[in-house]
Amino acid sequence: MFDRPTLYFRRKSNGAAIYRVATGAHARLDMIQIGILKHNGEVKPSGKQEPTEVELVEIAAWYDARKADQKTRDTARVDQLVGDMNAVAQWVQTNANDSQITQSAQPILMAMHDLRTTLVRRLSDQGK
Repeated sequence: MFDRPTLYFRRKSNGAAIYRVATGAHARLDMIQIGILKHNGEVKPSGKQEPTEVELVEIAAWYDARKADQKTRDTARVDQLVGDMNAVAQWVQTNANDSQITQSAQPILMAMHDLRTTLVRRLSDQGK
């Protein structure tokens, strides 16, 4: 059917829950939580379950791949944001009616101000 992984990672915003995948009675898959992977890469064991040395190596590899993937996704988000901002500018200029502009102007301007302030602050920090 398919290759069964030895570990399963339930992604969370601040890390992941780590499960050992085992075959139980009647060839049923059992997932036993063995730890929590924190956002800094630290593994906190769950209860009496402790990851083995081999599992810790697999966890570290998954964490490194996840971090690399996150960097790629962040870059893609920036590219997507620039494209979205260009599309909104075109929509406002050519297709938006007065009511749509009135409804959307405030949240768009606030988000743009927030982004601009953050970028200016970070750029000025680089110059120090």
